[in-house]
Amino acid sequence: MARLGDYIEQIRGVSYKPEDICTSTDNDAVAILRANNIQDDGLNFDDLVYVKKSKISDKQYIKKGDIIVCASSGSKSLVGKAAIASENLPVAFGAFCKVVRPKKLIPSYIGYFFQSPKYRSTISELSGGANINNIRNEHIDELDIIIVSEKEQESIVNQLDALSKLIVLRKQQLSKLDELVKSRFIELFGDINVNDKGWDIQPLGELCTIVRGGSPRPIEKYLGGDIPWIKIGDATDGENIYLHSTKEHIIQAGVSKSRMVKAGSLIFANCGVSLGFARIITFDGCIHDGWLAMEDIDERLDKVFLLQALNQMTDHFRRIAPAGTQPNLNTAIMKAYKQIIPPVELQREFIAFVEQTDKSKLAIQQSLEKLETLKKALMQKYFR
Repeated sequence: MARLGDYIEQIRGVSYKPEDICTSTDNDAVAILRANNIQDDGLNFDDLVYVKKSKISDKQYIKKGDIIVCASSGSKSLVGKAAIASENLPVAFGAFCKVVRPKKLIPSYIGYFFQSPKYRSTISELSGGANINNIRNEHIDELDIIIVSEKEQESIVNQLDALSKLIVLRKQQLSKLDELVKSRFIELFGDINVNDKGWDIQPLGELCTIVRGGSPRPIEKYLGGDIPWIKIGDATDGENIYLHSTKEHIIQAGVSKSRMVKAGSLIFANCGVSLGFARIITFDGCIHDGWLAMEDIDERLDKVFLLQALNQMTDHFRRIAPAGTQPNLNTAIMKAYKQIIPPVELQREFIAFVEQTDKSKLAIQQSLEKLETLKKALMQKYFR
């Protein structure tokens, strides 16, 4: 065991003034990485801000082997998140990030240490604050890391690199299958934003009953019964169509303060980051106020087709949601939404295609989960 601070240099991100900000088209623009650009499988370059080159010191540019860390966040799950740069990059990093620059050990060896369960649990305990979680230099400097020979470091890195590449590949395969479903939908039904294939259309509120969920408060007072309590989190794991169970249940007194919906109802997430995805429930239960429920669906619409059609429109729904602290679709908006009504035979042709695609996705997802479990186990072994 050794003190990590003896093997690294830490560089804190810089705050920039409004007058330092520029656009990506400016000749002297430099992209700035922020906490949202740090992912477990590397850096992404979505939603960047740009700063004038004259405001950035040479030390702030990302170098190959740098470990970019989310050093400050209101979210406990984000603080400490880290990604390693695989090459020199013409980008810098902002005030809520820091760079850990390895000095002696193989950079990727330290990079994997920063993804290990030991690091994440330790830094989570150390970084707590009243409102903002912060990582100070001493938090990282005083971490213990196992020092092995360079040959052993290379062996560990090679093993974890191989697993990481397979994990990225599996995620790409899942993404491509999702894109395949979207392409098939457009091929069969066209652009339903403009209904370019001229299908019959009708306001969704005339094709089904749409109701809003409700949340008993404080919820702790109503938990512990036998009535399923359906939250957004219950539907974020597992298959993409049906919801079979919930993690929590409420007592009978909570039903009148919520919304009981019947088995077979289609529920639709109507707010926040989850806005736009739908599930069909296989049991009676109460939905909280982040859901809309669609019941008594017109026989001209196959329920699974309606779910898939709504899922295709997530970007559209986010655009039309009223402005606020987070997007929110009320029942009036959804009742007025113009739903296409293609022939049922064509709807079912699409459903059959999705079912076949989902079988492929399931096999890939299971492989992905095994790879992620193995990678986690190896990191626990090497960075215990």
